Amino acid sequence: MDNEFFNDWFNAFNAGLEKMDIKECSRLFEDCAKRCSLDALKYLYRDLFEECESNLDTFFKRVGEKKNVKGRVIEPGKVYELIFTNCDCPLHTQANIRSNRLCECSRQSMICVFKELVPDRKFTIECKGSILSGNDICCHRIVFDKKGDQ
Repeated sequence: MDNEFFNDWFNAFNAGLEKMDIKECSRLFEDCAKRCSLDALKYLYRDLFEECESNLDTFFKRVGEKKNVKGRVIEPGKVYELIFTNCDCPLHTQANIRSNRLCECSRQSMICVFKELVPDRKFTIECKGSILSGNDICCHRIVFDKKGDQ
């Protein structure tokens, strides 16, 4: 395959991302995020969550033991942050996608992860800042409904 073709294609893809709103990005990255979340569950989160006896506070305090990620407990039992110190997405590192719209894929991946880990709790995830937006870190805030507030 022609490397120049792929460089041009990914440059056009990057430009197209910039024209999309968040809802369109969510649809575009939903399946990609599911695939990435399988790896994240397998290699990062599931075992640690089990070690933490499914306790979110403990999990977010210990997630920093994993590569390039830190956790923060904002409000015990309810509000947390996942902080990534690098953007390791191959679309960024290998295909040079620079649009911060790519961060929607990461958010969608976290949705998949927490639906698997905490299926009985509803939650929202918001990107509070990203490396692709010029920040030093990526920070996603996860807000869980209180138990029983379904």
